[in-house]
Amino acid sequence: MPKHITVENEETVRVMSGLRSDQKAAPSSGIATFVRDNTNVKDFIVGDIPVEWKAFQASLRGLVLGSSVTSIGVDAFYDCEGFTGSLTIPDSVTTIGSYAFYRCSGFTGSLTIPDSVTTIGSYAFYRCSGFTGSLTIGNSVTTIGSASFEYCEGFTGSLTIPDSVTSIGSIAFYRCSGLDTMYAGFDFSAFTGSNSLQDSGITQIYVNPSALGWTLGSDQTIQGKSGITVSNWDNYPDPIPN
Repeated sequence: MPKHITVENEETVRVMSGLRSDQKAAPSSGIATFVRDNTNVKDFIVGDIPVEWKAFQASLRGLVLGSSVTSIGVDAFYDCEGFTGSLTIPDSVTTIGSYAFYRCSGFTGSLTIPDSVTTIGSYAFYRCSGFTGSLTIGNSVTTIGSASFEYCEGFTGSLTIPDSVTSIGSIAFYRCSGLDTMYAGFDFSAFTGSNSLQDSGITQIYVNPSALGWTLGSDQTIQGKSGITVSNWDNYPDPIPN
């Protein structure tokens, strides 16, 4: 399945989507979002992803989010555990609704929340345990909802959270046991919930030297996680070389 198909070519959309010759494709307004099973495109949509669009459809195997999307609705892909491969969120998206990718456990690789996103809803990526790389939060995100990445145990390496973030909800990264390092650009007061790091693997936090409220030093307990060392992020905002 092609990764980029514009709906300006109505015949292409009709063929890819299995529409009959007497059915009309959606009007053109950008690149469509497609879902497929093992063999065929099952559906497409142009524009925002509505609430519960494909919830509980575990037979789906592929998802390509198009650039016409600005908002991914609540429960949009709830329990679509059959999705495989990487998840690419286009830089048109500004809001990821609560439970949007709840228990989509088949996604793999790293995950980058693009700079266009401002809000990650509660439980948005709950139990997306198949991700196997790093997690990067984009530079415009202000809110990370409660339990948004809870039980994402497959993430490995680093978690980067920018200085734009002003609210991190309770148990946001609970049981993200594969993450070991956090790059924190934000003020400590952004921890508006509790136990957001509990049972994670994070033992090292590098902090923006201008961020407020942090205490440098070792063997700290932060948001329910003990044994954390907090150090200055000397070359902020560039990652610290391994």
